[in-house]
Amino acid sequence: MQDDLPALQQRFGKHYPQWLLALLMVGSMAMVLASTSINVALPAIMADFSIGRPLAQWLSTGFLAAMTAGLLLAAWAHARFGARRTAQAGLLLFILSSLLALIVEAAWQLIALRIVQGLCAGIVQPLAMVLIFRVFADGGRGMALGLYGLGVMLAPTLGPGIGGYLVDHFGWVAVFWMPLPMCLLALLAGQWLLPNQGDRSTPLLDFRAFAWLCLGLFAALGFLAEAQRFAWWQPRVWGLGLLAVVALAAFVWRSRRSGKPLLPLSLWRHAGFRSASWVALTLGLGLYGSTYLIPLYLQTVEGYSAGQAGMLLLPAGLLMGMASFVAGWLSDRLSAALLLISGLLIFTLSAAGLAWVGQGASFALLCFWACVGRVGLGVSCRP
Repeated sequence: MQDDLPALQQRFGKHYPQWLLALLMVGSMAMVLASTSINVALPAIMADFSIGRPLAQWLSTGFLAAMTAGLLLAAWAHARFGARRTAQAGLLLFILSSLLALIVEAAWQLIALRIVQGLCAGIVQPLAMVLIFRVFADGGRGMALGLYGLGVMLAPTLGPGIGGYLVDHFGWVAVFWMPLPMCLLALLAGQWLLPNQGDRSTPLLDFRAFAWLCLGLFAALGFLAEAQRFAWWQPRVWGLGLLAVVALAAFVWRSRRSGKPLLPLSLWRHAGFRSASWVALTLGLGLYGSTYLIPLYLQTVEGYSAGQAGMLLLPAGLLMGMASFVAGWLSDRLSAALLLISGLLIFTLSAAGLAWVGQGASFALLCFWACVGRVGLGVSCRP
């Protein structure tokens, strides 16, 4: 039985694109939930394992670093094994790591499982965009991308609120089983709806380049974490920094000399790609940095519960979705540069406002500045 896209479209009829879009949204929402909901559980994890912030931040940053590395694996795995095998392998490993997180006995075990989850998220999420562009090639792609983006945006909007409530009532382990129903649904539905057309002649993965990249990313994170606790001239700090520089330099050297590089560095010769990369870096720092810092500040400094911290971010997430929708409408009338600059300035204003209010600010004032920042990010992300 053929399982390529034309065969699946013929088998399931004219509604196949809509069913596939729903499946891709569910899978992506599960990955986004896993990446953002952990932040409201960090104080509880820190108390349970008696660890400090420099070690606890690995639960968030380790996930994101592994997801970054996983993004480079996604295209290769999709080409060699097909979308179905790639997605199901990632989902199965994600489910297994979530279940193992429920029985860990040490902080390093939990961090290791979060890194595995991040790798799975990096492999699974890019498949959605590839398949949307392929299945909606004859029309409706813009609407499909809009619906997909709206669905995925609901995850970081609702995740902290739901996760905070679950942490208050069931403990920090709840954030690990929260995405499991969606993962199981995506796993089962993918057996029928995902195409499974791989090409075994695809060149083997450049494992050396991938290893150098992973080593460089995690050494850099280790350097930043240790620099918070110890002086920069201590070997445990500058040694990690030196290792990060050497590993990343080796990755660049390997990529420049490979016939099939893991990451084509020639892309950065294009001014448009360089500009987009810097904007994406800025937006990523703003979105994930604030998603990490705000719940941590609310619980450790202001004394809020996990549920209260999540509820403060709920209206901010809703406004981010509305701002993204309005920015999409404005993008047909205004330049993308104007929208990006305006959004980043609004987010900067929010960061300054949160720094200005200080300890003891009211719930409403903190919520206001968080909402301002999410509006700025929503305007910036859409162009």
